[in-house]
Amino acid sequence: MDWGLIAKIAGGGFGVTILVLVILSLVAWIVGLIVQKTRGAAKETPAKDK
Repeated sequence: MDWGLIAKIAGGGFGVTILVLVILSLVAWIVGLIVQKTRGAAKETPAKDK
């Protein structure tokens, strides 16, 4: 068995997993910021029903 190749494959898989998790966390953070801004803007406009 070529342990160097095994280490490269395992390390690559681990690296890709971490990269995907970082991308997902950034997307979730950006979506959260957008939702907070849209809800904040909706609260600032007075309701005409009152």
